[in-house]
Amino acid sequence: MTAELVIVALGALCLGAGLGGAFVHRLGRRAASGGDAASPAGLTPLELPLPDAVANVGERLEMALDATGAAVWDADLVAGTCWWSETFPRMLGYADTPAMPFDFWEKRLHPEDRERVLAHIAAHLAGETTSYDYDYRMRREDGGWMWIAAKGRAFRDGTGRVVRYAGIMTDITEARRQAERLRASEERLLKIMQATPIAVNVTTRDGRWLFCNAQSVHLLGRDHAELMRTPTPQLYADPAERAALIARFDREGPFRDAEIRFRKPDGGVVWTLSSWDQIELDGEAALLTWLYDITDRKSAEATSTRAREEAERALGELRAAQESLIQAETMASLGQLVAGVAHEINTPIGIALTAASHIGEQAQMLNDRFAGGTLRKSDFTDFLAGLGEGVRLLMANIDRAAALVQSFKQVAVDQSSGDRRVFDLGGYVAEILFSLRPRLKRTRLTVALDCAEDLTMDSYPGALGQVLTNLVINAVLHAYPDGGAGTIRIAAQPDGPDRVRIDFLDDGAGIPPENLSKVFEPFFTTKRGQGGSGLGLHIVFNTVTGPLGGTVAVQSWPGRGTRFTLHLPREAPVALSTPAVEAALP
Repeated sequence: MTAELVIVALGALCLGAGLGGAFVHRLGRRAASGGDAASPAGLTPLELPLPDAVANVGERLEMALDATGAAVWDADLVAGTCWWSETFPRMLGYADTPAMPFDFWEKRLHPEDRERVLAHIAAHLAGETTSYDYDYRMRREDGGWMWIAAKGRAFRDGTGRVVRYAGIMTDITEARRQAERLRASEERLLKIMQATPIAVNVTTRDGRWLFCNAQSVHLLGRDHAELMRTPTPQLYADPAERAALIARFDREGPFRDAEIRFRKPDGGVVWTLSSWDQIELDGEAALLTWLYDITDRKSAEATSTRAREEAERALGELRAAQESLIQAETMASLGQLVAGVAHEINTPIGIALTAASHIGEQAQMLNDRFAGGTLRKSDFTDFLAGLGEGVRLLMANIDRAAALVQSFKQVAVDQSSGDRRVFDLGGYVAEILFSLRPRLKRTRLTVALDCAEDLTMDSYPGALGQVLTNLVINAVLHAYPDGGAGTIRIAAQPDGPDRVRIDFLDDGAGIPPENLSKVFEPFFTTKRGQGGSGLGLHIVFNTVTGPLGGTVAVQSWPGRGTRFTLHLPREAPVALSTPAVEAALP
């Protein structure tokens, strides 16, 4: 096929009118046979009459072409004629069929498409392709551009010569716009997926990669090509996790926030928070997964767990040390009690010993005089008088010592054993105060007890004794720091049918407001290095809220004194309750 024939064929495509009253244009024979292309002046329009049946077919064809937005052409290269359907000029926006010279079609080709389209036609007419199918842009009557899809082929005679050239053109402008919008939308979506800080992946159920974004490449520590070659199960720290996730997806459908571990090439583990869904990509069902890196969070959690475990271990050691200190404080208090009682017993025991010794001496003198025959009635009378006084002194002081021992024994047993028993509250508090007399004798303090009669408790007297002892010692050390005179009052009364209230009041220095909320804290003291351990009131709090099952509150008025108020059940709980902190009262 020569270039001249291509020009003639293109001219034929651009000329002619429609079937209904159509014009058929004859091309110059010379052009059809391979000579020079015919000029527009050499084209002779010829009116052809058509049978009615053919006219009906033409009408139907025009209707079908109008409905589908298409146009048809048929070029007879031997006869030198070309026919266009009337829908072609209408496709271009013409209301009436315009004059269509030989370059009508070619001049409307988009400059960027012209060379490609002409080369495509030339290649087909030259026999290089069996058919043609191409898209191009053509200028409309209003100057705008439309997209046309052209399909057709050339027909050859027995010698291989091209004798006919026919095809169909379809307006695909809207389809191209839709495709362009879709392409732009896909590009935007791809850019968003690539830019998102969350790893986005599309994989098949058998582990093949269909898509991954840049964050996936960064997260999993592999370049894009290597990652796309690696089956996804090999990326999991435990491949069984993926099988479990697929089973979960089959069971539950889309899910979120699954914690998954991946293994990086260097052996490091990446923790991710994963969400799963299903998607169709290029007609293939696939799994859509999002991965959010939580490695730092998991590391912080592990650090926090280790820190918590270390803190709990340290707290356990601190509590053990605290218990030891509390036990030591309790034993020290008991030791002070022993020392005080021992000192107190020395006096009556010494008097009793002196009285017994005097009686012995008088009896020996009486015996000597009787043996020597010098015993007189007055001597015997004097001996009897002295004997009676000595016995009285001896009995009085032995009774006093016995009372001290009995009081000490009960208090000591209660404080050391922690046994539970029924006791009279007033009598027991009196015993506690009696055992503290040696400590109080060195002060100028008076202790007044006001307790309701027949107020019994089924509780732990040793624990209560420890509480009252610590409150007394605390008052001696802090309420009257300079050894001043004062009065401590202890009042006990029923608090409803099942509870008692014990008020411990002093008229000493009081507690500063900034220290009031700290008095029950362990090791808090204002007398560090002066005999204060900071455990006295902490023991009071733990004992009252623990074995005694009650509450303790404190009120203070600086310069006017302090009140500790204990609310205790008359029947202590069987199990040790968790201490309940009661706020310090203003």
